[in-house]
Amino acid sequence: MERVHCVLCGGGRSDAVHTTRDRLSAGGERGGPPAAAGGPPRSPTFTLVRCRSCGLVYLDPRPAADEIGAYYPDDYSAPPGTGGRLARLEDAWRTRQQREVVTWLADLKPSRGRLFDIGCGTGELTAALRGDGWRAEGLEPSPRSAALARERHGLTIHEATFETADLAEAGYDAVVLASVLEHLPDPIAALRRVRDLLAAGGLVAVLFLPLLDSPLAHLAGGRWLDLDAPRHFYQFDSRTFARCAATAGLRIADTRGYSRRHNAALWTALAFPALKKQRVHVIQRHRPVAAAARKAAFLAATTAFRPLTRAEAVAGREPLRSYFLVAS
Repeated sequence: MERVHCVLCGGGRSDAVHTTRDRLSAGGERGGPPAAAGGPPRSPTFTLVRCRSCGLVYLDPRPAADEIGAYYPDDYSAPPGTGGRLARLEDAWRTRQQREVVTWLADLKPSRGRLFDIGCGTGELTAALRGDGWRAEGLEPSPRSAALARERHGLTIHEATFETADLAEAGYDAVVLASVLEHLPDPIAALRRVRDLLAAGGLVAVLFLPLLDSPLAHLAGGRWLDLDAPRHFYQFDSRTFARCAATAGLRIADTRGYSRRHNAALWTALAFPALKKQRVHVIQRHRPVAAAARKAAFLAATTAFRPLTRAEAVAGREPLRSYFLVAS
């Protein structure tokens, strides 16, 4: 574990905000794989602190670079295939859900060009964007996810962390970070590097960023599963994210507050924690019948929550937001 200072203002004084536990790795999900020898302890606790100077919330202490990989279950972003009709239905559902991002980028960037998807997982979003005319490639640190992205979609995938990837070539017309920025050890350095990758007039899409100042986050407190400690190093609110972007030389050009795929899922995860998708991934290999039942319950619950989440977005009180940035 390592101690850290505030990456936004450099401040070293902070106050504890939440103490939360790891609900996924090393057997934290009951019925998942057993804890590995020498791995992280079962369901450890972590502390989120708020910088006294600027208000940024971050994990302190946090796993060091050589420790964090142990906290990502093998199936975190690449659930094991189930085969048969259920797998085809899931693939069709995921493909349909990716269309909202395709539509957003088409509205904001009508002329297609080169696109780089950072933290692309198994490549569904990257493939959907390629299908809309983008010359899309991805970056993914998980060898298993990267291999699946290549095998399933024939994508060009750089297998590395963003911090270590050799990305000397710039000139991307769009760079996508979908549910990624909060995982990175230095989000401001990452945004600066993304800015350097842009072609003139390029667009940065920071998608599905959880907002700690949302009513849902306040209601959930330390039970909010999108704290996702220790994988989420940072928790942003509207103000601190805007300041991070400006510090990196980017300005907010547009936002989207409602995601059919994600907003209702956050309320579902609060009401029924066992239905969070990563928790289902963790048990799927070992308890496939229970995982299938949870998927059916998840679909029903998210359908029921959608009217509420649409109203949240209309009121500007959504629990996550997608930001579209340009060089300032």
